[in-house]
Order: sequence, then structure tokens, then C-alpha cells
Amino acid sequence: MANIDNKCSDLKISNKTSKALDHIFEIQRNAQENNYNFNFKDLNLKELAHVWFSNKHALDDEMCEMFDALGGINDGIGNAAWKYWKSDHSKAENMTINDLSKKDLLELKFEIVDAFHFLINFAVSINMTGSEFYNLFLSKNQENADRQKRNY
Repeated sequence: MANIDNKCSDLKISNKTSKALDHIFEIQRNAQENNYNFNFKDLNLKELAHVWFSNKHALDDEMCEMFDALGGINDGIGNAAWKYWKSDHSKAENMTINDLSKKDLLELKFEIVDAFHFLINFAVSINMTGSEFYNLFLSKNQENADRQKRNY
């Protein structure tokens, strides 16, 4: 059961439009429907949970790939950024994201995009639009800031 002090359903939600996010969410919904034949409206909760579990696993995998790309996969130290047992691990202490080559930084950004695909699948599976996501994000972000002011 969720924590009752984290309830957000009573928050004020704006009604702004985010055309870019709407477009991204629609592309992802179409990919799921056309490439994998998902009809989210017809899935029962057990089937939806299975889809979510698969997407969670894929998201976890992409997150691992992000960590591996953090040190650069072409020109950097690779996964030694987090693997303390690798000889190049100590180099990570003196590196920042600005030390990655343009090619390595682009690879890292693509890993983040890959992870975002699977995160979007959760939203589109319950018929959330990009604009709805945007407005809920704004509301929750404000609530998080307000919670800090209230010594949450």
C-alpha cells in the first residue's frame, strides 16, 4: 500500500499543452500498437502487469547500459566509472561529464533516450498523454518543493 503522506490526487493540476511530449508519446504508443500488437484498452490488469514487468526489466537493463556508458564507451574508461575493482576506476575521481568525448556523450544520451522509451510505455499503457504527463509533472514538482518548505 502506498504511503498516505505521499498522496497527490488532490493537487492542483494545470491544463497546459505540450506538443513535443504529445508527439513523443504518440510515436511510442503507435510503436507499441503497430510493432507489438498491444491494444492497451483491451488488456486486463493481469496482462497489463505483465507488460509493465517486461518494461520494468527493459528499463532496468537500459539503466545498466547508462551506467556502463557513463565513463565513455569509445574513448573513456567505460564501466570503470562504477566498477571499483577495475584498474581505471580511480580515474573517475578526476573526471566530470565534460571529460567525455562528443561521441561518448552522445552514446550516453542515447542510453537515456532508450530508457525513456520504456518509461513512456508505462504512461501510454494507461492512456496518458504527453500533455497530461507534463501537467502532472509540474504539479508534483511544485508539491515536492512545497514539502521541503514544510520540512517533509
